[in-house]
Amino acid sequence: MKIWRKTLGASAALALVATTYLAVGEAEATGVFHQIKNVNSNMCLQPEGASAGVATIVQARCNGGLAQAWLFQQISGSIYKVINQNSGRCMYMNGPVAPRSPIAQVGCGTFTNFWWEPLPGPVSVGILKSRAGSATNLCLDVPGGQSTEGLPVQTFTCNGTPAQAWVMGF
Repeated sequence: MKIWRKTLGASAALALVATTYLAVGEAEATGVFHQIKNVNSNMCLQPEGASAGVATIVQARCNGGLAQAWLFQQISGSIYKVINQNSGRCMYMNGPVAPRSPIAQVGCGTFTNFWWEPLPGPVSVGILKSRAGSATNLCLDVPGGQSTEGLPVQTFTCNGTPAQAWVMGF
């Protein structure tokens, strides 16, 4: 009986550790999820291959799937984390705080690379300005304003072009 209890206790502890490990970095997101669609390409943001794991964020034909659903979770003032409904992972500037840095979904954290400022607000047509590091003029951007399906998005110097205009909350 003692051996069985020890085995059961060890199994329960391992299950708790595994559950805790799997939940790390995934946001508990509640609220209204929306697609984020580029005005120029008319395509929506999603993780590459609709992945629930760590993945590059790309533009794809809008299909209403969970991989294209995002939640703006307020951090403070006008700063938000952008959380994917399918994965619970956050949009992240996955490179240096500079133009042409790739965007990925990764486990959510507190670094400023997770911070985005939708202007004028999260339910509108506007820009998504990065607040990574001391960035004040980097926006979410479709490289060259291309309409290529599967094209990874990036940060780029805010320039007011349709490549940086997003419909958020439609």
